[in-house]
Amino acid sequence: MVDQSCFYERIGGQTEIVKLANQFYDVMQRDSVASHVLNLHPDDLTRSRKRLANYLCEWFGGPKLFGKSYVNPEWLKLRHQHLNIGLEERDQWMHCMTTAMRELNYDPDLQQELTNAFFEVAGFMRTRV
Repeated sequence: MVDQSCFYERIGGQTEIVKLANQFYDVMQRDSVASHVLNLHPDDLTRSRKRLANYLCEWFGGPKLFGKSYVNPEWLKLRHQHLNIGLEERDQWMHCMTTAMRELNYDPDLQQELTNAFFEVAGFMRTRV
């Protein structure tokens, strides 16, 4: 797995991670190519936005906003096991995240490293082939 613990500072801290989480969900809501992954979420994305930002802050080596015992791949997979996540949903999720990073003008090297880290987790989250 990619060592993501240094990403917090490289991204610019909590404020920038909140921007990433919000941009991610903005992309998901506006891009029709993300319709399946959007349908896995509640209609009101307020809580989802906050939870993603808190999770990313901690996963990237920042403050413990989510709860240390929860920031691990096994817990994340367990939390999503009730959802129908396959290759299409993984790819849609990745589309939203890579588009968000591009729209926020992330450094290309950082964006590639983050894409690699996100792809590992997104692939692990699949609940079906």
